[in-house]
Amino acid sequence: MYQLESVPELQIPLVNKFYKQCRYSAKAVRGDVVYVLKGREGIVAAVRLEPKADGWYFLRAMCVAPEVRGQGVGSQLLLGLSDFLQQHPCYCYPFDHLQAFYQQAGFTWRDPEQAPAFMRDAFERYTRQGRKIILMARLPS
Repeated sequence: MYQLESVPELQIPLVNKFYKQCRYSAKAVRGDVVYVLKGREGIVAAVRLEPKADGWYFLRAMCVAPEVRGQGVGSQLLLGLSDFLQQHPCYCYPFDHLQAFYQQAGFTWRDPEQAPAFMRDAFERYTRQGRKIILMARLPS
């Protein structure tokens, strides 16, 4: 039904247009690894993986179009990243109510105190702002 595609840098503005249409404040930038799911009407889901120190990636800005939410599209997108995630360690800050969703894609809860400083510092800042997030990681098999 949907096709997973890796987005070349030249097409990143199309992903940012999708985010804006979904009223999502995130933006993909040069250097990010970006994947989308496309249907007949265009992009229905997008995610960006921001490269970090020592080969780590930070999964950010996962967005599913409002009209297809609750239909497994987000799961399909995360499962489509399996090959990438088997080769690259990845962290994310999902909202705490999404822990089981990310666990299905192989992510596990992590103690922020044991995370790299670049992840721990931002996590602490976000939680001080009142965001109800957790820290999760997926390590290569």
